Amino acid sequence: MSRHVFLSNSWIAAAREIQSEFEADFTIPDDPLQLNVTVTDAPFDDGTVLGHVDTSAGSLVPDLGHLEQADVTVHLPYEVARNMLVNQDFEALMIAFMSGEITVEGDVSRLLDLQDMDPTADQQALAEKVVSRLEAITA
Repeated sequence: MSRHVFLSNSWIAAAREIQSEFEADFTIPDDPLQLNVTVTDAPFDDGTVLGHVDTSAGSLVPDLGHLEQADVTVHLPYEVARNMLVNQDFEALMIAFMSGEITVEGDVSRLLDLQDMDPTADQQALAEKVVSRLEAITA
């Protein structure tokens, strides 16, 4: 299996392939969220990656580019994004948020709704499979 630099074009393409493998198993949330993400300090291109997550599509896998009408926009450093999406280090994420490394524009309550999601055992198992696969493709 090929490994790719996190959030590079090839990583996004590989993440999309993983998402498509499990697409039928994803559950669309009752209250979907459209989230823009600006990642700074990336080790490629100009150092900034614009992305989004649209849960109305049934996935938390990021895609490139910003949505026109996002509910909320999050700005965070590359290593924090990696810790969140690949390493699932939510303690580091909370520390980064509390220290001001992460800034949020828009309806913060919509972002906090993600914390209140109570996945079923099947949804948790699916998430673990996807995260494991993302770890496997990340250099």
